[in-house]
Amino acid sequence: MSIPPRKLEEEVMMGREEAAAYDGLTRKFLDILHAGFVESVVNLAPAQGRFLDVGTGTGWIAIGVAKHSGAQVTGIDLSEDMLAIARMNAEKEGVRNVEFVKGNASRIPFDDDTFDAVFCHNMLHHIPEPEGLVREMLRVAKPEGAVVIRDLKRLSKFMTALHVNLFGLTYNELMKKEYRDSIMASLTEEEMKALADRVGLGRDVFSRAFVTHMTLARPAARRRTDKVTVPVALNKRLAKRFYVCKD
Repeated sequence: MSIPPRKLEEEVMMGREEAAAYDGLTRKFLDILHAGFVESVVNLAPAQGRFLDVGTGTGWIAIGVAKHSGAQVTGIDLSEDMLAIARMNAEKEGVRNVEFVKGNASRIPFDDDTFDAVFCHNMLHHIPEPEGLVREMLRVAKPEGAVVIRDLKRLSKFMTALHVNLFGLTYNELMKKEYRDSIMASLTEEEMKALADRVGLGRDVFSRAFVTHMTLARPAARRRTDKVTVPVALNKRLAKRFYVCKD
């Protein structure tokens, strides 16, 4: 089955109401998709240091990483409304080792070699030129630091429809449209591998995350030695495992 060309999503600036709705949707995935990514980042990174979440949205992944590591985590996003909700979420969770600041993912506002771990989740498909974003992440990451990138993957029209209707079974029509648009704006597996080659990460960092996502993961040279498990409800543990990077 042929895969259609990449089609970028429409740029929509979210206000506070839209950001709150986005936050509500995000909460549905905290125990599976997000918990698996948080667990991956924490175990690929050093036990302590400065970490950066690029395109943090309403902050749940940054909060999760901060909660399960000894790091000081910074999340950046262009939307002040998203950041306001992220700060409220961190306060409600009682997480103090996280901060949220306004920043452009395409021009990350930090010096070279600043962070011990840099990560982003479902961010690449929002960027017209994702290679620039990855190069920026590598620039601000220390040479021995961890870099973890996860995103949706672009599929054939048939597989896209199957995914949207299966995994979006409880979605309304608008949510299904947004999911479909996100898939079509994503890279294919081969495009992701080629991107890893161009930025110097190499294809060995590529892996699949279940059937919906793919990951580029460079472990830190001095990654933590103790295994951290992000706890979820018993009935969600197997599903979460599909989204944890394999050692």
